[in-house]
Amino acid sequence: MKIQLDTEKKTIKLEQNVELSKLVDLLEGLLPNEKWKEFTLETNTVIQHWSSPIVIREREIIPSYPRTYPWWSQPITYMANKQNADYKLNSGVFNMELKA
Repeated sequence: MKIQLDTEKKTIKLEQNVELSKLVDLLEGLLPNEKWKEFTLETNTVIQHWSSPIVIREREIIPSYPRTYPWWSQPITYMANKQNADYKLNSGVFNMELKA
């Protein structure tokens, strides 16, 4: 599945159909703490400027713990419970390819 995340325009583009349950799980993993609810989903679109995608395996999507991705800045905190850390979005357009 090809996904383009634009943190400046707050849009997510998908080139193909996806089950809603898989999409919500994916978004919780990529944009945890309900940050994904601030974004607009664009479907039936051709992703322009597709280059150097970040390959993410389905098993790497962990909704309860934000992984290190280029669209996140590490929080300035020393919390033991990183699940509640306030990660900040970096500006940019990020191409991702989700693989099984």
